[in-house]
This record gives sequence, C-alpha cells and structure tokens, in this order.
Amino acid sequence: MNSLIHRILPILRSHKEIIALFILTSAFFYPVIIHYDQMLYPPGDVSGNDITGMWSFYRSFFGATVQNTGNIPLWNPYTFSGTPFIGNPQAQLFCPFVWPFIAVNSSLLFGWLCILEIFLIGVFSFLFARSLCLSKFASFFSAVVFMFSGTIILRIYAGHLPILDTLVWFPLVLLFFERSFTHNRIVHAILAGIAMALMVFSGHFQVALYGIFICLVYLFARTFLFPTLPTFREKLRHIAIMVLIPVLLCALLSAVLVLPVEEYSQWSNRAGDVSYRFSTEFSLPVENLITLVLPDIHGNPLGPVTQIHVNPPVEYWEFAWYMGILPLFLLVIAAFFQRKRHVGLLLFLALFALLFSLGANFPLYKIFFDYIPGFSMFRVPARMLFVCTFFLAILAGFGIDALLDDRKSEKRRFISIFGTRSLNLACIVIAAVSGIILLLSSLTGILARDYYLLSVFGWTAFVTLFCIAPVVLNSSTPSVSRKDLVKILLIGMLILDLFFFGMRFIDTKSPQEVFRNPEYIPVIANETDTYYRVYDETEYLNQYQYVAYQNNLHLISGYDPTYLREYQAYFIRSQQEDYSGYYLWMQGAVISDFDILRSLNVRYIITTRNYADDFAVSGLECVYYNNSVRVYRLNVTAPRAYVIPSLEFTNTTPVSLQPARIEQYTPNAIRVNVTTEEPGYLVLSEIYYPGWSVQDNGKTSTVERYNGIFRAVYLDPGTHRVLFTYFPKSLTL
Repeated sequence: MNSLIHRILPILRSHKEIIALFILTSAFFYPVIIHYDQMLYPPGDVSGNDITGMWSFYRSFFGATVQNTGNIPLWNPYTFSGTPFIGNPQAQLFCPFVWPFIAVNSSLLFGWLCILEIFLIGVFSFLFARSLCLSKFASFFSAVVFMFSGTIILRIYAGHLPILDTLVWFPLVLLFFERSFTHNRIVHAILAGIAMALMVFSGHFQVALYGIFICLVYLFARTFLFPTLPTFREKLRHIAIMVLIPVLLCALLSAVLVLPVEEYSQWSNRAGDVSYRFSTEFSLPVENLITLVLPDIHGNPLGPVTQIHVNPPVEYWEFAWYMGILPLFLLVIAAFFQRKRHVGLLLFLALFALLFSLGANFPLYKIFFDYIPGFSMFRVPARMLFVCTFFLAILAGFGIDALLDDRKSEKRRFISIFGTRSLNLACIVIAAVSGIILLLSSLTGILARDYYLLSVFGWTAFVTLFCIAPVVLNSSTPSVSRKDLVKILLIGMLILDLFFFGMRFIDTKSPQEVFRNPEYIPVIANETDTYYRVYDETEYLNQYQYVAYQNNLHLISGYDPTYLREYQAYFIRSQQEDYSGYYLWMQGAVISDFDILRSLNVRYIITTRNYADDFAVSGLECVYYNNSVRVYRLNVTAPRAYVIPSLEFTNTTPVSLQPARIEQYTPNAIRVNVTTEEPGYLVLSEIYYPGWSVQDNGKTSTVERYNGIFRAVYLDPGTHRVLFTYFPKSLTL
C-alpha cells in the first residue's frame, strides 16, 4: 500500500494544476453535483433557454431513435411538419458530447456534460499556454481566466451548447499548431485536422469558422514573423504541411455533415447570403466595451439583481466578455514588461477580434462580409469575442511570469521598477486614497452593491500587484516562500472575482417541473387518429419541444433558426398577416385560411383566441378552454397519407380523398399500404425534400410534388406497398 502511494504521489504532484482545474470546475458547478437528480436550468426570471427549447428534444430524439431502431435519425418529423435532421448542424449528430444520450437518455446529463466541457476548455488552454513556455502557475492562471470568463459561462446560461462544444477544441488546434514548430509536423498536422473537424462536428459553423480562421492566422504569423524556422524555404514547407493536411483532413472528415448542411442551406430560410443589416445584428456597441470592467452596468437578465434590466436580455450573453479585474492589470504588465514576440502576436489577434466584434460599428467587419467567403452567412459579429477573451487570458499569464521573474539582470523587470521605494510609496498612497473613497462609498451607499464589490476587487488587485507583491518579492525571506504567498493571493483573488460573477448564472431544477404537461395535453392525448399535427399559437410547445416530443405530438411550427423556406411560404398563407421575407419563423396572426392547416394534417389548434365565435369554420370544435388558453379540434382534416384520383392531382383541395394505412412510421422511413381501383396519387402530408426516394411494391418509382410542398407518388390500380426512405442526396454516390 505504501509503495503504491509513493508511486501515485509523484504523478499527482506533476499534474497538480490539472487536478486543481477539475476541483475548481466541480466547485463552480456544485449545484449540479449536490442536486444530481435535477437538470441544469437558468435562474432568475428567464423562462428556459436553448437547453429547454431545443437540446432536450434534439438529444432525446437522437438517443431514443438510435436505441429503438439502431439507426441515426436523418429526418426530424416532429417540428415544422418535418425537416432534415442531418442537414441541421445544430442537431450535432457527430458531436462526441451528444453520444452519451444513446446510453443515458436524460436531461440530467446536461449539467454533467457542462462540467466536463469547462474542465476540458481549462486543460487545453493550460496546455497551450505551457507550449508558449509559460510557467505552470501562469498557464494555470490563464486557463482559469478563460474557462470561467463571461464568454464561456454565459453560453451555459443561454443554453448555447453548440458554441460551448465548439470552443472546447479551439485551444487544442492552437496547441497542435504551436507544437508543430518543435515536434513532428505530420503528426501534429493530423491532430490539428481532427481537432478542426471536431469544431465543425460541434454544430456551430459560425464559431467554428471564426476559430479555424484565427488558428490559421496564428499559424501564418507564427511561421513568418518568428525566427524558429531559419530559412524561407523551411517556412514555406512548414506552411504547406500544417495548412494542407489539417484543412484537407478536416474537409474529408466533416464532409458527412457539411454536405447535407450545404444542401439544406439551399432550401432553408438562410438560402444564399443574409443581408448586411441582418448579419450585423448584435454587433458589439462601443459603449459596451466598459462591460470588460463593469459587466452589469447595462443590467443583466436576472432582473432584480441589478438596477437596470437588459432589453432584450440576449444582448447580455452575446456581449459578455468579463474576465476579472486582476487579469486586466496583468495583461498591461505583460505588454510593458515582456519583450517576447508571442506577446505582440497575441495582442494583435485580441485587438483584431475585438474590432471584428464591433460589426457595423467598425469597418473591419464590412470588409470580411464583402470579400471573405463564409463570413456573410452569419449574424452576431460579437461572437468573435471568445478569441479576444482567450488571448487576453493567455496574456495575463505572461503578466504573471513578468511579475515573478527572477532574472535580476533585466532592467525592465517588473519588480526592479515597482520595488523601488519611491514608486512603491506612490502606489501605496494611491491605494490608500482609493481605499478611503471605497470606505466612504460603502457608508453612504453611493455605489450599488454589485459595483461596490467590483471596485473592491479592482482595489485589491491594485494593492496586491503594485504594493504587496513588490514588497514581498524583495524581502529577505526565501524566494520560494515569497512566490508562494504571491501566487496564493493572485489565484485566490481571481477565483473569488470570477466565481462571484459567474456562479449566479448556474442553477438546477427538477425536469418534471421544467417540462410540465399543460392541462390540455390529456385532451389531445385521447385522440383516436394515430397520426396528426398540432398548431400551437401560444408558443409553449414550440419553446418546450421536448414536451411535445414526450407526448408524441407532431408540430407544424417549432423553435430553430433554420427551416425549409418553401414550407414557411406555404404556412404563411394561413396567416392574416404577411410574414414573407422574415429570416426568423413568425406566427401568431389570426388564421385566415384553415384549409392550409387541414392540408398539413393539423387536428388541434392551441390558441388564446376565440375562433369559434369569430369564424364560421366547418368542423371547428372547442374541446378545452380555461382563462388563458383554448384548444380547438379540426374534425375535418387531411390524413397523414391519402390517395387522390390522378385527375385531381392539380387541385389544391381535392374533392375525392381515400385515406391510406401507414404500416411503419420512423424518422428515416414511412411504409404505406393502400388499394386503389383507379389511377391516382398517394400523397403524404410530409414535406418534399431531395433525398426522399420511394419504392412501390419493391420497384423504384419517382417522388413527385403535390401542392408545391408535399410528397406524392403515382399509383396504378391495385394493391400497393409503398416505402418512402430518406438519405441525404448530397451523400449519395
């Protein structure tokens, strides 16, 4: 036993920073750990987030389909009357963080996966910082800054899991690029390509594009501006290996996702490039630069916690880049006292990312929008802030090493300047005056509670760096003891600051409470038809798609930034208002054409309106109502599958309609049995999309369009067993 302990202890000591990162991550997410029977849920007055709106449904649907059928769901029949699941990058079918749902299909997994991802972000950031020759403590400090910064933690609060999943691999790509200068190029080129592919597989193409672009810029600058490679020929060879291999490998690996997504993009509401006005939505306002120091000065989405409410609250997490007060002092120290090429490069990349994030408020974004392929496909330029935050965090590590540098021969060393009596005395005087002002403000209540505590953090950081640290490091006590004391002060202050900022955005809630069934669900569940759709004007089922999925309700709407453009145009015809031209799904106007809903196989309408009194609609029956919601049943509606005579194929509302029996209905296949006495068309109230093929009695036939958007197939008189199957056309050889 003793020998085992003696073997383990050296290993633990050599990896103590990694262990410390895990302990800090666990402490930060303690609500998830102590409430192991609850799911991650945003606190405050926010009604859910993207976890409740999208990922609980997507990942449960993915896990259950693989468990039940043994196949990956390529088509999603539950929202927007059917949409390509593999073509939606945010379905994340090939993301490793989604695969655990195959084994454990539970919303409880989200909190534990976030713990894992934050820990990995910290580990990969630590390893990258180490590759830049930063000390272990400085690398650990930088990792803590980035992993608990607003850029990362607010993504959890908003439920932006694909962004978080993508950010895990960003420092890893940089690590492989950096190590390629001192280790085997081919191996690290392959590893970089795999890491880049994982960024793409994570499902947020915008962040993946930004991250890969910045990594390549870093590689080029690192190759040509540094003397690591002595000759120009060596530099060109290095670039050829480290660009071609990773990019080609990433393209080959991610083609299984990228090709269906590219195909879907031509059919979706995002077809073609978006407008410049739409693309620059959520550009970082210049006035929000101050949130690097005062994150809540414009309010935060928790409401009563701050004086000013953010409207809309989405601005808070899109513009969040708070990384603590202490790192800001340290990156200034790095800029002035570290004469290293890496410092200049990281400063340049951080400044570039910040200016890009300004979007419409600075010309840089317009250049990329107009001339660089891919950058005109997205909105929210502020998402580039993660690059700025990451490099500033690494620069803070350089500041740590400048502070603790022992080389007395360097005249520009931090301690040699701030350790002098005159300058140290001046810093003490400034700290004393600031402390008195803080004390008076606390007694008079001039500063709000949040800003007062931030001011205390800023004052403490200044005192530690410019008053205490120079005195301690210049004292006569042993060098190791002096440095340890300063390290404890620095890391303790950083943890307090970032935990104070971020932990308020982490909370849990019982899944039963989050995904509660509305009172009208039992009424709909008693429906005798096996296949039907629901139109929810109240948006509840759209915002909680998991509730609809658990009750096997198929929606004609949903909650997702992408959907089929032609389907949107068809649906809009049912609305009294014209929503054409919108990039986002719009609904909720008074229904003007109930035949559109009937053709979509809608059996129930959930609304706050009194349609029975306002419209004389045949077959419209109110089956449930309370003070806030009404549920109507359309007694006459199109079946999910039916046959019409061939002469009526051009009619939008056929007179003669023969229901067909659905024998099998899975995400990737629909089997229908029907007997016809005359030539006709089997019509499915399922959306037409390339990749759907059909076999009639085992023979390949042609999928045709009915009414512009539905799938149909021609049938001769007789008995037919028709099988519709889906596989992305873009992946068909």
